[in-house]
Amino acid sequence: MAPNNKDIFDLLQARRRKDPKAFRKFLPGAEELLPPLERRPRTRSPFGLTERERAFHEDGLATELSKLHQGVISRSDTVKALSHAAQLIRDDNLPLEANHEIMKNLTAVAIGKSPSSVKAKTTFPLVEDSESTVLESVPAIRGVHLNLGKGYKLVSISVIPAKVREFQAMTKVVGIGADLDAATDVSARHDDYLAMQDPHGAS
Repeated sequence: MAPNNKDIFDLLQARRRKDPKAFRKFLPGAEELLPPLERRPRTRSPFGLTERERAFHEDGLATELSKLHQGVISRSDTVKALSHAAQLIRDDNLPLEANHEIMKNLTAVAIGKSPSSVKAKTTFPLVEDSESTVLESVPAIRGVHLNLGKGYKLVSISVIPAKVREFQAMTKVVGIGADLDAATDVSARHDDYLAMQDPHGAS
């Protein structure tokens, strides 16, 4: 299904909310065309993570991403990375370094295949059945959900192929009309400001 204007608008607003400074850098002038942001309630608590908790998850994610960049990351390492990422997403503080491509690659290693190659909506378990009860689902990228259980432990990953394809279509739309000089910030990096905090991830 082709994306409609509201889908694109919502994704742009979500990325603008996530990092206004980066949004203005990647899409100069676009903010003037959008309405003011509404306050968005946190998904965890009025206070989010403590500074110590945030630093723990940021450092843990950075450690695992270093392994990914070196090509030495294991499946268990990717599960750790996605676990840290899930907590930072819930806190609205996922680093820009964990962009769409990075999250997609982590997911691919964790589930054993590219999310775009999944044929039907599928949940990939990461723990034993006795621990697999899902208490919360966090959207990682469009069409990919990190399912958390007791103690916010990552217990499974759900992939919705139709949503994955919608994102691919949307990025093509956003890239249309970008001139050559802007290609690095817009066309080549549209995933950085569209993918994180997908407001339609749960649908």
